[in-house]
Amino acid sequence: MKIKRKLFATIAMVLLAGAFTGCAKKEAAETLEPELSASIAEGSEDILESLAGYDEEYVNVMIEQYEDDGNTNMVNSLDTWLNTRDEVGTFVQIDGNQPTSVELKDKQYLVTVNAIFEKRPMEVTIIYDKKGMISNLEFAPVYTLGENMGRAAVHTLIGMGTVFIVLIFISLIIGCFKYINQWEKSRSAKAAPEASKAASAPAPAPAPAAVAPMEEEELVDDLELVAVITAAIAASMNTSTDGLVVRSIRRKANAQWKRA
Repeated sequence: MKIKRKLFATIAMVLLAGAFTGCAKKEAAETLEPELSASIAEGSEDILESLAGYDEEYVNVMIEQYEDDGNTNMVNSLDTWLNTRDEVGTFVQIDGNQPTSVELKDKQYLVTVNAIFEKRPMEVTIIYDKKGMISNLEFAPVYTLGENMGRAAVHTLIGMGTVFIVLIFISLIIGCFKYINQWEKSRSAKAAPEASKAASAPAPAPAPAAVAPMEEEELVDDLELVAVITAAIAASMNTSTDGLVVRSIRRKANAQWKRA
């Protein structure tokens, strides 16, 4: 039974779209003849009336069939219709005050049907491909001026409320800065006594400087001084200078000759 309902749903949609397919194939240019336009408009109105008369179970069967065919556009369109039908209510009639318009654009037929439903009017756009098959459906409920103003007011309140919430949040963050500053000052105050104690502690005595050893005075080049000292040493030792060799002369710190 389910397979038969799927098959019948597919055949029904093809028959509704095929009411003007033969006429559509004759149209090659981006213009519409009055007879063709009237035929497409009448077929589109019939499609809308038929779709509005289907119950939810039958529409779900159609959705399953389009899912099997991989036609995501029609699946999304029928899902939109199921979500919209509760808002507009039961179909009443086609709006005779706003005739159905047909437009040929990019080798597609765009048909706008204005219909009256129980709760509110709705503008339905049916799009056909170049073969005359339905490729997409768009549903746009018509709201009154008061409803549009109310929706605009709600959107405005939401936007302004979001802005004010963000501003309040920012002001709270800025207000917390003073507490952060106080916390930093308290930490600095606690660290100050420790720094003063470290500064008042006696500094360690500097290590005594190492006494540089007295450098030996190499007087090899001072021949006269070497000769005098050699002669003095030889005289004091009562010997000859031949056996004496002066290699270096070093000053003695506590020499007694300084007091002579």
